[in-house]
Amino acid sequence: MISTGIALALGALLLFGGWAVTAGFATRSVSAVNAVFLSYVASIAIAGVYVLWAKRPITGTRTDVAFALASGAFLAAGSISFYAALTRGNMAIISAIAALYFVVPVVVGVLYLDVALSAANLAGLALAVVAVVLIAL
Repeated sequence: MISTGIALALGALLLFGGWAVTAGFATRSVSAVNAVFLSYVASIAIAGVYVLWAKRPITGTRTDVAFALASGAFLAAGSISFYAALTRGNMAIISAIAALYFVVPVVVGVLYLDVALSAANLAGLALAVVAVVLIAL
C-alpha cells in the first residue's frame, strides 16, 4: 500500500498534467494574460471552498506568511510565463521544460540549506534534463 503522501503526489501529477493540457487548449484563442486570469479565478474559487471546508485559520509567523505570499507571486509570474510560452511553442515541449522547475529548489537546498545529494540523486537530475532535451528534439 502506498503512503498518503505518495498518493497525494500522484494526484498532483495528474492534476498538474490536466492544468498544462487545458492551458495549452485555452491559449489557442485566449490571450496568455486572460487565460492566466481566468485560471486564477477558478483557482481562488476552489481554494476558497477548500479553506472554508477545512475551517483552519491563517496562522504562522510573519516570515512564513510572507513566504506563502511570495510563493503565490512566483506562481503567478511563472503561470504568466508558461501561458505566454504556450502561445508561442509546442505544448509538449513547453510543458516538459517547465516541469524541470524542481531543479530550482534542489539547487537552493544544496547552496543555502546544506542539503546533500547522493550519486543517485545527481544521476536522477541529469536523466531528467536529458529526458527534456530528448522530448524537445
